[in-house]
Amino acid sequence: MQYDEKLHIPIHARAAGVAILDHQDRILLVREKMEGKAGLWHIPSGSVERGESLEMAAKREAWEETGLEVSFVSYLNTYVGRFPDGAFVARHVWLAEADPDQPVAPQLADEIAACRRFSMEEFEALYQAGKVRMYHTKLIFEEARALKQVLADRARCR
Repeated sequence: MQYDEKLHIPIHARAAGVAILDHQDRILLVREKMEGKAGLWHIPSGSVERGESLEMAAKREAWEETGLEVSFVSYLNTYVGRFPDGAFVARHVWLAEADPDQPVAPQLADEIAACRRFSMEEFEALYQAGKVRMYHTKLIFEEARALKQVLADRARCR
């Protein structure tokens, strides 16, 4: 028997974003300005617009929120969560890199208050202080660091 609609989980929103780690494994986060998330830190990400691919949305969001043109290193993961109203959201994330000489300059000044790189230790302190927007941000940082290490190990073995 095939699975029926009772087992379907409707996703109400799709988001895409990037985890940008520098050569010191610090992650670039943005501090939100918008109501409901003001003052909280998260990866550059946002809603997928109509007619836009996930990849296009992730690159657009990176540009809008950081001013950086990024290139993908590897797909990282899809994180499924809920909004406070209970609606499900799927967040698609790529490990990405940017030219280190590019200036970080948010293009959406009405949405983004700041951009900053955080070490794992600094991130953990931020997380414990309740200044990280969501648990997914923590998972993304941990998985991005692990994937970057795997890719570096593979490159050394070649």
